[in-house]
Amino acid sequence: MRYITIGNLLVQMRREKKGITRKKLSDGLCSAQMLYQIEKDQFETDPLMIDMLLQRLGKSPDKLERILQADMYRMVRVRDLLEKTIYKGKRAPAAYILEQYPVRTNVDQMYRYRMRASLLYHIDKDYDRAAENLWFAVNVTMPGFTYDTINTYLISTVEMENLLALEKISIEKNPDKNKSTEKGHLRICMEYIDRYFTDDEEHAKIYAKCAWLLARVYYSEGNYVQAMTLCEKGMEGLRRNTMIYFTLPLLALMVRIGENLGIAPEHSKWIQYYRALTFLWESFAEKWYPTDAIFHNCCQREYHLDYELVRDERKAKGMTQEEFAEGIYQDTGSISRVETGKTSPNKKTFEKMIKKIGMEKGRYNGYVVTDSFEIMELRSRIDKLQMHRKYTDAKGLLKELKKCIDIEIGENQRVIALHETMIAYHLKEITAQDALKIMKVLLEGVMEYDQMILYHIPMRNEVLVINNICILLDETRREGEAMMIYKNVLQRMRSSKVDVRYRYRSYALFLNNYVHRCKDWKGAVEGLKNELCCGKASVLPYFVNNLSQILEKDGMSDKDLDKWSEVIYYMSDFYYFEKEKEIYGIYLKNSRCKYIID
Repeated sequence: MRYITIGNLLVQMRREKKGITRKKLSDGLCSAQMLYQIEKDQFETDPLMIDMLLQRLGKSPDKLERILQADMYRMVRVRDLLEKTIYKGKRAPAAYILEQYPVRTNVDQMYRYRMRASLLYHIDKDYDRAAENLWFAVNVTMPGFTYDTINTYLISTVEMENLLALEKISIEKNPDKNKSTEKGHLRICMEYIDRYFTDDEEHAKIYAKCAWLLARVYYSEGNYVQAMTLCEKGMEGLRRNTMIYFTLPLLALMVRIGENLGIAPEHSKWIQYYRALTFLWESFAEKWYPTDAIFHNCCQREYHLDYELVRDERKAKGMTQEEFAEGIYQDTGSISRVETGKTSPNKKTFEKMIKKIGMEKGRYNGYVVTDSFEIMELRSRIDKLQMHRKYTDAKGLLKELKKCIDIEIGENQRVIALHETMIAYHLKEITAQDALKIMKVLLEGVMEYDQMILYHIPMRNEVLVINNICILLDETRREGEAMMIYKNVLQRMRSSKVDVRYRYRSYALFLNNYVHRCKDWKGAVEGLKNELCCGKASVLPYFVNNLSQILEKDGMSDKDLDKWSEVIYYMSDFYYFEKEKEIYGIYLKNSRCKYIID
C-alpha cells in the first residue's frame, strides 16, 4: 500500500501511544536527538535499532517490508554469520567477528555483550561470565533495571530475551537449588508480556519462551498441571501464527509432563505432533540449527536493496547508465558503483535518482507499509482467512478494510481490487477468465506479460497479484504460462544479493506452487528446509504433501507412505490447515485403516 518512511511511521506510532515521548522511547537505545533525526529521516540507522524501537511501541517489524542500503544489509548478514558460527561451536571465528563488530550506538554495545554471553554459554559453558555479560547487555539499554521497576520501562522483544536468557542460565547453573527467585522473575516477565506485547506475533514468540522456562520450574517441583497449562498457552500462540521455531522444546516438555500425568500416548495429540515435527526436523533441518536458543527467532522479514530497485527500474525504463547519470553524476562509473552496492548515495542524490525513474521518494530510508499498523494487521487477517479458504469471512473483513484506507492511493486500489477479485472468484461470483482480465490490469508496471519480463523483483503486494494470476492460469488450462512466471520470479529472487530467507513469505509461496505443479524433488526439499530454517510453517503441510507425492510416484513403500501421510495429517491439524487435515484423515481412516486422533 502507501509508502511511508521509517521516521513517519515512528512518529505515527508514538502519537497513537499517548504519553510516549521521544525521551521515553529512546531511553537506553539512543539519544532523544538521534531519535529526532531518525523521525525526520535525517539519519539512516541499523535495522536492529528500528526493530527495537518498533517493538518498544508494541509492534512487530516482521509485518513490514523494508528497503535497505547495502551497508545496512551487510550488518544484518554479519549478525547472521555471528549467530550461526556460535551455534556451530566455532569459537575462534566467532570471537574474531565479535572483536570486529562495530560499537557505534548503545544497541551495538548491547548486542555485542549479548552475543559474547551466547558464546560463553553455548561454547565455553561458562555460566558465570555469560550471566555477567547478559547483565551488562540489560543495563546498557535499560539502565538501573530491577524487576520491581519493570513497568517503568519500555521493553522490546530483544531486551525481554536478554532477561529470559539470564533466568535460563540461573535455572541451569544450579539445578538442585530452590527456584523461587527465578519463578518470581519469570512471572513478572510473563505479566509484562501479557500487558504490553500487544502484537499477536510478537507476543507469541516471546511468550512461548517465557512459558517454557516457567513450566520447566513447575515441572521440577512436580506441579505438572500448572506446567502443562503454561505450555499449552505458549504453544497456542505459535500454532495460531504458524511458527515452527520453539515448538519442539515446548512439545518435548509436554510429552514428559503427559507421561507423569499418566496420559496414554495413543490418546495424546501432543505426542503425535512431537513425533511428526521431530521426524521433519531430524530429516531436513540443518544439524547445527538450535531448537531452544532464546536469542533465535523466526525469520519472516521482507528486505529489498535500494540499489537493486534503482538498477531494475532504470533498465525497465530502457535507460542507459549514461542517460541515467545525466544531472545526477558526472560519470557512469559513479552510477555503476551505486548499482552494484559498492557505494550508497546520500539522501539528496538518491531522491534525484528515484525521481528520474518515477519511484516514490518515500522508499528511501523507509518501510513499504500501509497507512497504519492496524490496517496491516487487518490485511494480515484477511490473508490468513483466504489461506485457510474462509472466503466469506474474508469478504466481511475486506469491507472493514475499505473503510479504513485512503482509496485514492493507487497502491491501496490495487490491494482492494486484488482481494475483491479473488474472493469473488472463490465464492463463484465471477469466472476465472473474468478474474484473470482484472488481475492482468493490476500487473501493469510490474511485468511485461506478453514478454514474461519482470521489471523488478516483486514486492509483497505485487507477489500476491502474480501468484493469483498463476492460479487463474491453471484454472483456465494455461499451465505452461503459469510455470514460466513461477520460474521467472524464482530466478529473479535467487539472483538478488538478498538471501531468500529475507523474502520468506514471497519466496515460500512461489516455490511451493512451482513444486506442486512440476513435482520437483530438489525444489520440494529446498522448500521444506526453508520452512524449518525460517522457523515458519505458512506452507509446511503443502511442502510435506509435495514431497510425499513425489516419493509415492517413485515407488515409496506402503509403510513409508503411511508415515508421511500421518505427518501431513498431524502438521495440518497442528497449524489449522483444515482441508488438508480432512483429506488425509479420510485417507488414513478409510483407505489405510489407521487410527488417528481427531
